[in-house]
Amino acid sequence: MFNIFISNSIQYILVWLIMHQKNYIYIVPEPRSIEFTGKWFEFNGFTNFPEFLAREFSIPVGDWNIVKIEGEGEAGIAIEKNVVKIWGNEKIAYATLIQLFLQNKNYLPHVKIVESFKFSFRGFHLDVARGGVPTADTLKKLLRWLFILKYNYLAIYLEDLFPWKEYKDIGSIRGRYSEEELREVIEYGAKLGIEVLPSLELCGHMENILILPPFHKFSEWHNPREGVLNVSDNEAREFVYRLLGDVVEFFPSRYIHIGGDETWALGRGKSLDKFLTFKGPELYEMHHYNMIKIVKSRNKIPMLWGDMIAAAYLRESEKEQWRKLLDSNIWKETIIVNWDYSPNSKEYFKERIKLFKERGIKQIVAPALWNWNRYYPDFPTALENLKNFLEAAREEGIDGFLITAWGDDGSECLYSFLDPLILAAMEYAEGSGNWEDKWVALTGEEYSVLRARKLFGEIDTVINKWSIRWGIWLPKHILLKTEIMKLIEKYISSEEIENLKNDIEKTLENIKDIKLPKDLNFIYKFFEAVLKSLNKNIKVSDYITLAKEYSDLWLKERKIEGLENIVGRFWRAAGICDLLSKT
Repeated sequence: MFNIFISNSIQYILVWLIMHQKNYIYIVPEPRSIEFTGKWFEFNGFTNFPEFLAREFSIPVGDWNIVKIEGEGEAGIAIEKNVVKIWGNEKIAYATLIQLFLQNKNYLPHVKIVESFKFSFRGFHLDVARGGVPTADTLKKLLRWLFILKYNYLAIYLEDLFPWKEYKDIGSIRGRYSEEELREVIEYGAKLGIEVLPSLELCGHMENILILPPFHKFSEWHNPREGVLNVSDNEAREFVYRLLGDVVEFFPSRYIHIGGDETWALGRGKSLDKFLTFKGPELYEMHHYNMIKIVKSRNKIPMLWGDMIAAAYLRESEKEQWRKLLDSNIWKETIIVNWDYSPNSKEYFKERIKLFKERGIKQIVAPALWNWNRYYPDFPTALENLKNFLEAAREEGIDGFLITAWGDDGSECLYSFLDPLILAAMEYAEGSGNWEDKWVALTGEEYSVLRARKLFGEIDTVINKWSIRWGIWLPKHILLKTEIMKLIEKYISSEEIENLKNDIEKTLENIKDIKLPKDLNFIYKFFEAVLKSLNKNIKVSDYITLAKEYSDLWLKERKIEGLENIVGRFWRAAGICDLLSKT
């Protein structure tokens, strides 16, 4: 009897602590208003929660009711005992309710939350074409996370991975999607209120198509790996327009991203031979206007990267030739995706925005997560870019944003590492910027693990040297003994290498007692191996172990295609290690 009394007393105390001491709740992004009394109601589930959302987010069936009413703002919820009133955009209201459920599965707060958004287009752009093709289940998992955080667009950067019926060779050895896989993802997104749209490359970045023997002839450069289409050739253009037409017909999305970035070789190869004068900007304008008309003829909205028409990232001698494109009226028929991944100031980004805004060209801004050419994101550089670019866009009254994650050099960075930065991006765009507490609240992760995430992301950050170290992450090249190491040994000072070594040692010491999830534990072991490589005591078995652990993580979120390239780098390094041990 006494034991029962003690047990009941402990339970009562725990309930009291929950109901009376937790006087705060976290919502992403920070709502327009939260009126929280500090009181909590016991919760056992809903009688009428939408079936699809209940299944996907494990919402229980119980005695609570949802009642739809009219209310202020774009969306809102008001929780009373056994009743949740919702209004406005129901997807937003349900996402907020799920956030509360994730924070406490047995109690709901006595609260009224009103939400309004500064950006109507809240998008995430995922590169699936550089080596790591996420499975349909991985994309659906991503869509659930985007839904919870209140994104409403997902752009999939496809390059050659769309299932063109007429061209079955394209993407066939790189894990291209089937129609069924894409439809599954598109329909899943629609049920969550997220439009899934294609992001294409139909002028530059076409190397994975142009290297195929049937399409060599369409390359601007004699080496098709350069990736630019010979736009001066009628047959090449018609080929690309058929590719575009098929994608436009397949995707039900309102928006179609036609690419257009980094076409630096345009006008400098076969077209130069043809005209005997440089016509890159003219060819660019003609070609993209044709594609704009194709998209618009299907009553859809074309999107286009903004770097070439803004003459960005070009040599000074080339800028004048390209800058004249900016005054063409055709860009007013598109939405320009104004990308810039630098950790520059808010004032700098405002000037970038005004370049299009003052000409009456619609735009959305595109910061990045700094996850390319590396095994782990550069947190300081990414967060600075996100914060300043998104704040500038908000203050300049821009309608939307598209957060980009790229996979250059094999997409080594696991997609699971992006989740906290995706949350941070939404919080910087629409909220207060307090992303750390909200990450812990929604995921249930310990603060110590979040600290580990951030510390890993600070190793060899390029925030103060991004312009000269854009794609070079020292730990990767040191461990894998890449060709770039020859340049590193020649141009990177021994002092910088020593500082890197000290940073890794300090980080591992600070993290050694933290229980990490499997993906972060791999990064811990990765940096341990980097230290061994620097100390010249790494073994062949270290590389083989890392390759095996990485392979397991890869296959949990991606198709097998592309993994051979990454694993091959570990085995190559193991071979070099073995060779050096014998000399």
